[in-house]
Order: sequence, then structure tokens, then C-alpha cells
Amino acid sequence: MEDIKLGPFLGMNNITPDHAVPKGFVRNIVNADVKGGKVSRRGGETKVYSALKPKGGFSCPAGSYFIEKGYIKKFLGTTASTIYTGINGTEYAWNYLNGVVYFSDGIVSLKIENDIARNWGMQVPSSPVIYGVSGTYGGGQYLAAICYVDADGVESGASEIVVVDLPDNTGIVFANLPTPIDPQVSYVRLYLSTPNGSELYHIADLTPGTLDYTITSGRYDGGNILEHTFVSPAPAGRIIRFHNGRAFVADSYGRVFYSDPLELDHFRRGANFLQFSAIVDIMEPVKGGIFFAYSNTTEFHAGDVEEGFNISSKFSYGGIFGTGSNVPNSDNVCWQSQRGMCIGSPGGEVKNIVEENVAPDSGTSGASLIKEQNGLRQFIVCIKQPTASPLAAKSWIDAEVARRGA
Repeated sequence: MEDIKLGPFLGMNNITPDHAVPKGFVRNIVNADVKGGKVSRRGGETKVYSALKPKGGFSCPAGSYFIEKGYIKKFLGTTASTIYTGINGTEYAWNYLNGVVYFSDGIVSLKIENDIARNWGMQVPSSPVIYGVSGTYGGGQYLAAICYVDADGVESGASEIVVVDLPDNTGIVFANLPTPIDPQVSYVRLYLSTPNGSELYHIADLTPGTLDYTITSGRYDGGNILEHTFVSPAPAGRIIRFHNGRAFVADSYGRVFYSDPLELDHFRRGANFLQFSAIVDIMEPVKGGIFFAYSNTTEFHAGDVEEGFNISSKFSYGGIFGTGSNVPNSDNVCWQSQRGMCIGSPGGEVKNIVEENVAPDSGTSGASLIKEQNGLRQFIVCIKQPTASPLAAKSWIDAEVARRGA
């Protein structure tokens, strides 16, 4: 009997009828890779760490992290160290920038640096009590506020501004100063206006735990004006990305909050957000804009929030939450859509690279990774509770081939 030669193989096609599968394609591929027209058996697996339902994995130059039983853990090869305790959310957002890992579970938002986790931004302090005593300042209306300051000199958002009217020859008391519980707070910074002035100037930095401070004379720090009114720490969310010097956080209510430029700890939640008609599942920035996928829509928002985005529709279908990623060694991004893998490029170009031949399973959430090994780059996706695509062919023959010795 003559040998039957199969191949070369181009890939999988589960869309066309079984009698019309294009030459070089096969109906289904399971646990095999196609490269250069040849099919090879996919490698196996090796258990290197035993955990109880680990989830939410993330890798970056700072290391590999995952969630286990409410703990953030760092994978160390065969063991893991605990970084943070108290994770109660069910959707995990990660990203990495300039040596810092950013994380949120929809309840808390954290930064991990040198394997130490702390809050992403400091809480806003409560307002002090302000009253007058004898001093050398002129009479008029004074404005006062306070901020927390960390070891790097980064301020929190300011407290609500207190207004007080005082007579001539007055001094000012900042009383009932709050005691911060956040360990990253190094100082409590006081701000005060001139009489009947609208700007608040830095007047003192106090050690945390100081309850009262009196100023009866002295000069204002005219080079340090209060700038962080109406500022809050990072909101909790389900996706974290960075674009044009800002942090973007998508939450579970269709909102995408963005930070002040170059101040990633400062968010003005009352004003600086984008509102979508549905929960955002994909948010992937590239040079020139951001790809968003939500509900049955995929869009490219060109430009920047500073000038306003120019929005263009790309697909009439959405993406699968949790599958967005950067493509290594390129300026592109990728994600799993409801109709397969999409690659987005700078400027807003985007292509679904599989829909011509493959109708993959779909779902509402999943996870992805990009694997590069032996000259083969693979985008691997795991979908939670997948459903078969209605576009997939329904005609199948299942067979198992067993190789036996002679």
C-alpha cells in the first residue's frame, strides 16, 4: 500500500462545510502546534508549585504574582512568598510601570514596590478646626487646608478647605489635626491663604500625630501653592492601563477614571472619567490612542483626554474581559474578541487574524498569556464557561488514532 502524504498544513478551519475545507487546512487541531506547514505534538506540563485554587496570575519585570486564598503571592520558582493579605474581590487588574506593580481587585487598589505593598495613593485627611489667637497677621477671611505627604514628597489630596474670618493682629491655630493610619504618610502639610486671598500657601510640615499647631507670625512659602484640591487616591477597578503619562482605571459601572498627568496617585473622580454605556471589557492603549471593547462594540479613541478623543468604531462585537495584553517586542496590543484574536496597532489599525478560518468559543471572561518558545509565538487563552460559536460548522467526525508497535 502506498504511503499517503499529508500536508503541508496551514492551520485550522472550522467554518466552511466539511466538504469544502480549504486545501492545507484541517477541521480541528487539539494539543498540537502548526509551524512551517508541519504539525508537532504540543509539549506537556510539569507541576512546580502546589496551591489551593491559585488565580489572577501576572508576570512582569518585577516578578510573577498570583492570588491564593485572599493573599497576593510572588512566585519564586518552586515556592511563593506572601506580599499582601486581605484580597476579597473576584476580578483582578494588574499592570507594571517603572519598577512598580499596580493592582486592584475591585475593592482595594495597591502598589507593590520592592515586594512591599501599600495603598495606591494616600487617603484624603479630614479637615482641621481653625480659630484665631493673638498674633501679627492682618484681619480678613482666611482659607486653610491640610495634606498628607509621603517620603518621596508626593502629596495626598487636600482636605476640604476651611473658611474663617479673623480680626487684625491675629494668629491662626490648626486644631484637631487627624492622625494618619497609613504608614506611607511621613508628614502632615499645612496650607493657609493670605487675608482675603484665594490661593493657599505651604506654611509648615508636621510629624504625624501632632494634634495642634499655632502660627502667629512668619512668611508664606510662595513657591508652594496648594494644587491638590478635589483629588482622591486611585479608584478600585477591573482594568489598569497607562497612556500618555496618565493611569486609566476601568471599573464595574462603565466608568474609566484617569489620573492627573504624570501624577499617577492623583485622581479627580468627580470630573476626570469617561462614561460608557456598558462595562468596559478591553482597554488597550497604543501610540495615538486607546482601544476599548464593551458590550457588542469595539472602538478606537484617537488622541488624548486632554484635547478630547476622536472615536471610531472598529467591530460590531466586543471583547472577552481579562484577555488584553501587550505583544512583546512590538508596539502592538492584542485581545480575544467574541470572534477570535485581534491585534491592534498604533494609530488605530486593528485586525481579527483568525475569523477567516476559525470560529472560536466565546464567553464573558478569561485569561491569556503570550508564549514564545523554539521560534514559535503563541497567544494562549482560557475562557471561563465557554460557549460554542454559532458560526462554527456543525458537521464532525471524531476519531482517535493510536500508534502501536510493530
